[in-house]
Amino acid sequence: MPVMQSSTTMRDAARKKEAYHRVRLRITTAASILLLVAIGVYGSGYYLLPFDQRPFSDKYAMLRPSGIIGLKLGFFGTALFVMLFLYAVRKVVPWLGRIGVAKHWMDFHVVAGVSAPILIAFHASFKFHGIAGIAFWLMVAVALSGFIGRYLYAQIPRSLTAVALSLDELQSTERELAEDLLSQSIYTTEQLNRALRVPTAEQARRLGLLVAIGEMVALDVLRVFRIAALRRAGSGVGGTIISVGGLFSSGNHEVERVVRLIRQKSALSKRVVFLAQTQRIFHLWHVIHRPFSYAFAVLALVHIAVVLGLGFGTMGFR
Repeated sequence: MPVMQSSTTMRDAARKKEAYHRVRLRITTAASILLLVAIGVYGSGYYLLPFDQRPFSDKYAMLRPSGIIGLKLGFFGTALFVMLFLYAVRKVVPWLGRIGVAKHWMDFHVVAGVSAPILIAFHASFKFHGIAGIAFWLMVAVALSGFIGRYLYAQIPRSLTAVALSLDELQSTERELAEDLLSQSIYTTEQLNRALRVPTAEQARRLGLLVAIGEMVALDVLRVFRIAALRRAGSGVGGTIISVGGLFSSGNHEVERVVRLIRQKSALSKRVVFLAQTQRIFHLWHVIHRPFSYAFAVLALVHIAVVLGLGFGTMGFR
């Protein structure tokens, strides 16, 4: 009995941490979006001018790369990229690795990775030449590959403590969801099978790695339309109108309960089928993502050193 209570307490604590993390992540994401939108709105008149006319703008002194705002944007964007490397550093620094869980670090890693290139673009006034230009496009490559990495990371199911679940644990959870679906009486077996259709594990193994990613994304997109079709079939005309064709909640609690189970079962079945492929792709992604990151870091340091050495008014910093 004490062991069961301890296990329940740990799960409750993990859920609370996850809830707090979601709040922090939403606040951080909202703050990043507001900052980027504010800069874009404030500087739109300047950034849309041809390069040769910008010196005559009343915002030139503020927004040029060496300007009061432009320089701070460069520092802020660089600081964000330094923070990005903490995600990798925590794996080799014991005390840092004990702070939080990998999934939470990854979420903030993504927010910083998306925000930093946009801040640097504003800092450079969208002029990408020389070392700074090469560094910027490397940074964009890092950010784009980061999107792929985040998607792949999400395809490997984890516990509340971010530990990757074994195939046996995943299949056990899949069976539990299937049993829960047996108790519903809204949809026929044929409708459920249509909504839950995924390739077999053997078919997934035959796919090339790039094709496998495309198939996973296609299944995620298809799930939206399959769920919408189920809502329409179970909610009637009124529910279809309220849910905007099945894309949103129908307001029918029983339909939404079953839909939630189907969504979970469909997503989990896809992850189980593609688990081996996902792990292989995720490993290869690390091999590609890291060199881009390190190359950007080196070029960014060279750019900063050159600018500091020659002065902010040179090297395209006007």
